[in-house]
Amino acid sequence: MTHTMRSILCVLACAAAPAATAGFEPLLVFMQPEDAVSPSGMLIYEANPLQQLGRIEPTEAAIAQVGAGRPISAYHPLGSVPIDTGGCHVYACTHQEAGTEPRTFNWQVFRGTTPDGYHVTQWQEVLRNPQGPWLIESMIAYQQAARQIFFFTWSRHPRPEEGHALWGFASPDGLTWRPLSDEPLYTEHDAFGGMWDARTGRFLTAQVTQEAFNKPHADNIGRERRRVLSIRTSQDGVHWEQVHEAGPDGMITPDTNDPPDIEFYRMQPFHYADRYLGVANLYAASPLVPAKHGPHLTCEWWTSADGIRWQRPWRSVAAQGQAPYAVKMTPMWFGKEMLFWIAGQVMGLPEYRVASIGARSNAELSSRLIEMPARTLLLNASAPAGQGLFNQAYVAVELRDEADRTIPGYEYDKCVLRAVDDTRIELRWEKRDGTELAGRKIRLRFYLRSARIYALGH
Repeated sequence: MTHTMRSILCVLACAAAPAATAGFEPLLVFMQPEDAVSPSGMLIYEANPLQQLGRIEPTEAAIAQVGAGRPISAYHPLGSVPIDTGGCHVYACTHQEAGTEPRTFNWQVFRGTTPDGYHVTQWQEVLRNPQGPWLIESMIAYQQAARQIFFFTWSRHPRPEEGHALWGFASPDGLTWRPLSDEPLYTEHDAFGGMWDARTGRFLTAQVTQEAFNKPHADNIGRERRRVLSIRTSQDGVHWEQVHEAGPDGMITPDTNDPPDIEFYRMQPFHYADRYLGVANLYAASPLVPAKHGPHLTCEWWTSADGIRWQRPWRSVAAQGQAPYAVKMTPMWFGKEMLFWIAGQVMGLPEYRVASIGARSNAELSSRLIEMPARTLLLNASAPAGQGLFNQAYVAVELRDEADRTIPGYEYDKCVLRAVDDTRIELRWEKRDGTELAGRKIRLRFYLRSARIYALGH
């Protein structure tokens, strides 16, 4: 599909952390062993790296608004907010050395308007820093129900031994802002990623902190400390607490399956169907730059049922793909795509295709019980066509009742999918689509070969 055609198809509303994309409401995602009930055969659990889908394309009017010849790729995207009429406002920050203290900055927050995640039609400054020794780590969070936008950013603290200082600003419209407090919200080290968690009614940040550790190579924080993560939450953005259930001593730390020099630099969490996903930024000091900040290693997809306790099932996958920087925003959802802005690029994946359950040879699995909706079921799956002797891929789907008995008329041989690759494949059993069973508790039994299944929705 050409980019122009995709842009035409994708002019749909987006949300900063949606439960569903427009036209698709997820019922199940298939990513981990616990998502496969009564499996048979050998199943494969795979994740995908982000793909470069295009570049941010400002209109001439937006380029004129940027000013001073600064390309949009020079701005650091922070987050997005849906617009009632469709599309998103995307917030980004730019920094310039302040010249008063080493490594302190002046910053400006800009707001762009995008109808599709690729094109920018407006670009304007909406906030700039008050007096202070500011740093560069920032984020945007959006309370959709209250229609409040929050900007959080860091400065140096007058007492460096206490760490850096987090500050917050709030706005009802993205144009007029007020400080949340005259004092720092909390003190810590400045790398973080965060979101507004509408499910629990609180802000949630994956916040870098440090622990005593004798690491192999010294960097800018020495050899006796390493970066690990903590989870902090707040209901109002002002009063924060560390969640001690996140891990030992309230910290998320590398384990025995990690190299000895791994550190956790930041993690950007977001909603993903019935769970949370995170893009974690991994780091290690380098002996080639002793006593200096080392290069970053890679990013990983993390997953969680509650946003507090995190698992790392796909350690071999570089989640950032070819992106030159880590994800620092929650995704934008347009049409059939999940999108991020990174360094002027549009990075993303088809909707709900971060990870899958698949099989090379013949295998089976069932879903957990769900209530059959009144709309046609849509399957996100890939069973690509082969050639000649190797045209073998299929997904077949059967409906079963609460007692795990096949429902007559919904046998798997009446719903066989071949040569398909789409995020919204309508499921039909000859002339039936399952809506006749609306309201009943059912489960799906999948039969597959050389195929991957990602999600089920309607």
